[in-house]
Amino acid sequence: MRLIEDIAYAAFAGLARLSRGAPPAVVHAGWRLLGVLAGDVLRVRRRVVDRQLALCFPAAGARERRRLARGVYRHLATSLAEILGDDPRARPGAVRIEPGWEPLDRALAAGRGAIVVSAHLGNFELGGRVLAARHRLLDVVKPMRNRRFGRWLDGERHRHGIGTVPVDGAAAAVLAHLRSGGVVSLLLDQDAGAGGVRVPFLGREASAWPGAARFSLQTGCPVVPMAIVRGTDGRHVLHVGAPLVPDGRAADEAGIRAYTADISLAVEAHIRRAPEQWFWVHRRWKEVEREAAGAGR
Repeated sequence: MRLIEDIAYAAFAGLARLSRGAPPAVVHAGWRLLGVLAGDVLRVRRRVVDRQLALCFPAAGARERRRLARGVYRHLATSLAEILGDDPRARPGAVRIEPGWEPLDRALAAGRGAIVVSAHLGNFELGGRVLAARHRLLDVVKPMRNRRFGRWLDGERHRHGIGTVPVDGAAAAVLAHLRSGGVVSLLLDQDAGAGGVRVPFLGREASAWPGAARFSLQTGCPVVPMAIVRGTDGRHVLHVGAPLVPDGRAADEAGIRAYTADISLAVEAHIRRAPEQWFWVHRRWKEVEREAAGAGR
């Protein structure tokens, strides 16, 4: 397994070097070709993508779901081209903020910090860079299986002013950052396993991380939904949503579940706006499906 990871990282590093030395148009064309190869020829995790699209969008029709699936791989390839190449559209200053920074500024006004919740949607790495260019940002990250790639990604985030902390044992760092008035970012669209809470997500029950709700209730800080989406013209829009506040919410398990469901619904709304730009290659409903399979034996 280590050898495979080393080979995969070496291939990625080589492509990254080539991307940084070539014109953006060439970089985009090359990565688009790789996207087609991964999705339609090698079918890397294509079965996962097709199955989840069919379960979430049963009324869409097979042709529309195929279009969405191909769009998923095209989007992933485009995002890599933007981040690795010198694409002027992928610079923080080129991203339009909609409706503006006022919702987040309002959330931070109380001095308790703010939690930004988002998804693996659009060019989310670029979204983090845009946010870090304006605020002190701490990103709670899930360590990657390929440690070499994880170290590279961490280095890129730090280079753009993004602090990181692993999700396991993140509580002390998160609380300190919030109490100092900083912004903490959480991507809440991955399967949380047996330790998560059950919430609706894209029409199906899923296991979700309750961390945003717990931290918000503990500190009194608002939760701000946010998502970056690429438009048809190739330019990016960062959508800043209305803050969710912990006032009046119960801090027991039922209250945390309800708060997590509200947060998840706000994140889901952005995914529905551009479903082909979401990370469908991840098995989002793995824990719930595992439990269902066990119960059916």
